[in-house]
Amino acid sequence: MSSFDFKRLNRTMTIYRVVQALLLCLLIYVAYIFQNNFALMGRPEKFMSSIIAAIVVQLLLLYPIYRLAWRDAGVEMEGSAIGLSAEASAALRKKRLLGDLWKFSAVGFFLAFVTMVPDVKKAPGAPVILAIIIFSFLLMCLTYFQCFNFSAKKRMKQTS
Repeated sequence: MSSFDFKRLNRTMTIYRVVQALLLCLLIYVAYIFQNNFALMGRPEKFMSSIIAAIVVQLLLLYPIYRLAWRDAGVEMEGSAIGLSAEASAALRKKRLLGDLWKFSAVGFFLAFVTMVPDVKKAPGAPVILAIIIFSFLLMCLTYFQCFNFSAKKRMKQTS
């Protein structure tokens, strides 16, 4: 059984906890802004429908996000092993790059959607779509960080 140094992994998990707190604050702030905007437009029911749609999107994305976080936590666990060879380090670097590619693709997907949403004057449903996209993105990020921390803790406990 190989030994592990979890110092870097624990630091990453702490950073992810801080990022989760910041994302949660951002989610609350954005929800407040959208709720006010929908109330000013005279359509407060659209706020709840956008929240429900974002939760449905989140439920559809939950398993792929969990699998990515589980995979990334496994890569970080392998990277925390003491005495890695150069070949093993190169293989881990490739795995990290692949995981980062998936994450950047998801961010690019949401950015493309946000930039493609038409102006409110052209499409009256644009604020609802924008709210769904932003809420889904923030929930997706929160879920990834929570799943990563859960997976890393579980794997650390298994190796102890």
